[in-house]
Amino acid sequence: MAINQGKYKPTICAIDEVDDRSFKMHNSQDEIGGKQQLQQIEGSETAPLTTNQQKLHMDDGSHLTPKDLEAARQDALNEVSGGGAGGRTPAAITPNSTHPSTNGLRGRRSFDALMSLPRKRRILYVTTACLCALLLLIIILLLAFWPEVPFYLRAPLCLEKECVESSRQLLLWANTSKSPCHETYEWACGNFASDYANHDYFVIKRGEWNYETYNEYQELNELNRFISMLPSSGEGAYSVESTVSSLYRSCREIDSLDKSQSDLLLKRAINALDGWQAFRESNRLQSWDHKRIIVLIQAKYGIFPYYRVSVENGYSNPHDYVITLDEGEIGLPDKYFYGNDADEEVVRGYKLLLRDFAINMGIVSREADLFADDIFHYERRIVNHIADAKASGDRQLNKLMSLAELKTKAPSLPILESLQALFPKTKITEDTEILVRDVEVMNALSVLLSTSDKKPINNFIIWSLARQMLPHLSKEYRTLAENFDHAVYGRTASYPRWLICSKVVRDWLPFAVDALQQQPPRQQFDTATSNSKGLNKTQGNEELLRLMFYSLRNQLKDSLDQAKWLDPAARQFIQKKLNEMRLQFGIPDEVLGQPNYLKQYYTELMLTNLYFVEHLESIWTFRRTRMEKKLGTLGMVDVIVSEMYTRDNPEPIAYSNKLNMLLVSRVLISSNYYDYRYPVAVNFARIGTDILEALIDNFSTFLLQFNTQSVDISDGIPEIRYAQPDVNCLAAGQPPRLVHELNDLSSSALKSFHVTLSAARTAARALSSFVGAIDAGSAIQGSGIDQVNTYEALGLTRRLRVPGLRSFNENELFTLAYMQQHCSTTIADKDYARIKPHVESQLAESYLFNATWQHIQFLPRSTNCAAAEASCSNLL
Repeated sequence: MAINQGKYKPTICAIDEVDDRSFKMHNSQDEIGGKQQLQQIEGSETAPLTTNQQKLHMDDGSHLTPKDLEAARQDALNEVSGGGAGGRTPAAITPNSTHPSTNGLRGRRSFDALMSLPRKRRILYVTTACLCALLLLIIILLLAFWPEVPFYLRAPLCLEKECVESSRQLLLWANTSKSPCHETYEWACGNFASDYANHDYFVIKRGEWNYETYNEYQELNELNRFISMLPSSGEGAYSVESTVSSLYRSCREIDSLDKSQSDLLLKRAINALDGWQAFRESNRLQSWDHKRIIVLIQAKYGIFPYYRVSVENGYSNPHDYVITLDEGEIGLPDKYFYGNDADEEVVRGYKLLLRDFAINMGIVSREADLFADDIFHYERRIVNHIADAKASGDRQLNKLMSLAELKTKAPSLPILESLQALFPKTKITEDTEILVRDVEVMNALSVLLSTSDKKPINNFIIWSLARQMLPHLSKEYRTLAENFDHAVYGRTASYPRWLICSKVVRDWLPFAVDALQQQPPRQQFDTATSNSKGLNKTQGNEELLRLMFYSLRNQLKDSLDQAKWLDPAARQFIQKKLNEMRLQFGIPDEVLGQPNYLKQYYTELMLTNLYFVEHLESIWTFRRTRMEKKLGTLGMVDVIVSEMYTRDNPEPIAYSNKLNMLLVSRVLISSNYYDYRYPVAVNFARIGTDILEALIDNFSTFLLQFNTQSVDISDGIPEIRYAQPDVNCLAAGQPPRLVHELNDLSSSALKSFHVTLSAARTAARALSSFVGAIDAGSAIQGSGIDQVNTYEALGLTRRLRVPGLRSFNENELFTLAYMQQHCSTTIADKDYARIKPHVESQLAESYLFNATWQHIQFLPRSTNCAAAEASCSNLL
């Protein structure tokens, strides 16, 4: 066989043979011969081919048959396996041998095979291997760091009516195309002003149109519809239904009253107080007894100049009702308006009201101007006396005193006579103990009354009566009151009569309105549908609210543990009150189950007056009777009704100190304000924060109750400031003007601000705990319910998304719903935000919007926005 060495091209078989020969000669004792053979093995192009190479690599032109080729191949393999011609086996390879391992031989073979490939094929092979390795690395990294699929991509969409309604409510005002970080107000309230402009309430609401007034309008609109469906007459001459309808109808017909009739009614009421010195035909002032007139105006009309009488809960356990004495009423909304920095427009509007009233009563202009100045300066004098008394160092606050002791402190005030006239069925003597809010204030008012001439006293008392009657007289007098409202709140259109009358019925007869709406006949008006689990809206809302209440209460207790600015013993006392607190939904069923309870409750209310303004006397007589009943012995059901409906301003969510109970109106439960089928976050942002505000607002009272355990009650109970907000922190980043205004705020306005921020922070934490409990299937501590069935029945475990806001998680929904609580728009011609804290004891919603976003870190962080690390002190 001829071998053509010039055409030799090494193959894989040849490389294997070379490596095998190298293996055999490695242990040779002849180093020189081994090196020479190694040079041949390492592939020198001039080295002669081995026998196997000659056998296996023949010229392409040879004429060997396939059998010859196969025989040659077999001989080569036998030679390799037999260790050579001599049949010797290779030396044993020990672990310490320098001979390469089998894996190393294979790696070397693979590398040599790779290097023997053409350059292009070698590059292609290496590139492919690198790409495969890179792809494998990418797959490993993706598996390790693959992001969680967003919940809104996995959760199904809720298309039930309530889900769509909750989404509609949020999207009606929001503009989610804006950035929550840089355009926060536009994001949450971008469409609020335009919705208000298209609303029926446009230019009607005084001061500012906000979320609270929006809900109030909805409530009054529904009440107006409900009253229109009540029968005008019922069983008996004086059914409750006919009483409500009669009062509403009489209010709507007020325009039939002309000015001459209003003048007659005013003069009749003034003459009942022994006349007004401005009338020439009045008796001489020397015979006018101001003490008797003060008692008369309090007992007959419920007007309290100088001092105010009420029936409140005591601070000593069991917190029974006690007669309470406090400072009286003045004409302007707040004492601030009598100071040097007062709003001049409001002061001018008030003096104009006084002047125009006197002119309408027939007083000449010059005397009318004097009357206006006299009233304003006399009320300023009252305010200054009260301020000086509160500034004194020696004060006795919330002190139980006998009327005999009080007479020595305030001899010029006819307090004993007032109480005997207000509560004729109760035995009031000099030994009767009453609760005096501030003994020094009563002493200052007594000094003021004893040092005042009869003329300013007469003017002040007559004006106190007229001020209450003006909104219920003819249009000429009502216009005077509306003009003053424009000076305070901004110029707006007149209220529609239906709105005023619905509010009058709600405020004057709250128990009747709620009871009639909650009675079984109301079911014909109830459009709520039952779900597959058998829960209707009322049942589902009550069950959800019960769970929310315990979750909120638990979080509030945890927040108190972190309130290091409170005394530890005081914190424990408040937590004990929270632990023992109960929950009451609306009027007790025992009341609604008694057909005659409601009728007997209003049996002493007689509305047979010819003119609507005369109802003021009848309504007050009824209220006074209910106040006196609280001084007697009441059953549990009567106490609940009394706590809910004998307040000056009944609230849908209120706390009872007498019962240590949270009272929630069923009217609120049946409204669209919240629903158990709404997203949980929306309910926490709305009614959840309302519940917390009602509770936190009473913490100052809890501290007064706690203080009775550590001080001598005979010396009075000093008022403990529950919270003193850090004004400098709250004003950070605000205009200098606002910083100055915050420093001048009353304690009640600052307390309201503190309550608002603390409630929002606590509600956000409670939401996280509540959602975590649902996901884990664990019970809410204290609720005492079967959480598995309850969560399932309420649909809390489904975690559905709402249309239009599917990408919003629970935290983002909470933030959007809560920030919309502070949407507002003001009247164009009045900077009402500056004086609102002095008019309503609350900050303007525009400031609350910015302050909550800045000082509640949860809100910006929920939308991935930067949040300030520092927080104001004294906040829960």
